[in-house]
Amino acid sequence: MKVAIAASGEGLDSQASPVFGRCSHLIVVDLVDGDFKDVKIIPNPVTTEGGVGIKTARMVGNEGAEVIISGSVGPNAFEVLTQLNIKTYQMVPGTVEENLTLLSQGKLQDLNPSARGRRMGANGRRQG
Repeated sequence: MKVAIAASGEGLDSQASPVFGRCSHLIVVDLVDGDFKDVKIIPNPVTTEGGVGIKTARMVGNEGAEVIISGSVGPNAFEVLTQLNIKTYQMVPGTVEENLTLLSQGKLQDLNPSARGRRMGANGRRQG
């Protein structure tokens, strides 16, 4: 299974990132029987642009990932991931390697989209 994880650094010993679209790196790993194969570190070039969640979700899709692990995923990025049939899991505080191990053991929870930071007005449009 090909897994992408939002990371705060460039290796398996980096901390898993609590954010998705603005994570500093994506680490993509083939998880085979609990072993990590073909580790690929991808710097996230879109951290300062608008629409970062959607762009990062597309990057994950382009890598062929079947799963993403992150602390939060906004609703627009979540929609793109869903369209790409990429399953989302909630990271736990710790390293990328620890989270990958927990995933392989079936110990991570499903991640639901986060609307944090968005306030909707009476007209249904985003405010702020």
